[in-house]
Amino acid sequence: MSGEEQAAVERAREEKKERKVRKRGPGKPLSILQEKMQGDGERIMTIRFFPWIKAAPRWKWAKKAVKILRERILKLCKYFEDPTTHKKIRPEKREVWISPTLNALIWSRGAKNPPRRVRVRIIYKFLDPEKKSVELRVFPAEEVKI
Repeated sequence: MSGEEQAAVERAREEKKERKVRKRGPGKPLSILQEKMQGDGERIMTIRFFPWIKAAPRWKWAKKAVKILRERILKLCKYFEDPTTHKKIRPEKREVWISPTLNALIWSRGAKNPPRRVRVRIIYKFLDPEKKSVELRVFPAEEVKI
C-alpha cells in the first residue's frame, strides 16, 4: 500500500472509534447525571437493608431494598442547611431520585441477593426559591464498576 492509502485507512479507523459512543445501556454518557451531581449540599451515610428486607419473599428482596432505601432516606433526611443563610430548614415536600448506578449496584447480584447495606452520597437541591420542596439525589458513595 502506498502512503496515501495507509493514511486513509488510519483516518477511517479513527472516525470509527469516534462513532463508537454507546447510545443505550450502562456505557451511555448521560448528561442528566452531570446535571444531577450539582446541588446545594450533600451528605454521606450508610443505609442498612436488613432486617426490614425479610418482610418480603426472597425473590423480591432487591425490589424491597430499593423501597427501603427510599423510605430510610426520607426518614433520616428531614432538615437541610440553606446555602445562603446557613440555617436549618425543614421543607414540606421531599422527592428521592435514585441514580441508575446505585440501582444497578443493588440489582447486581440478582433479585434474591442484594447487598446487606450500601454507602450512599445524598446531594440535595432546593427546587423552589421559598425552600418549600427539595430533591434528594442518591448516588453510590464510591465510584462503582459493575
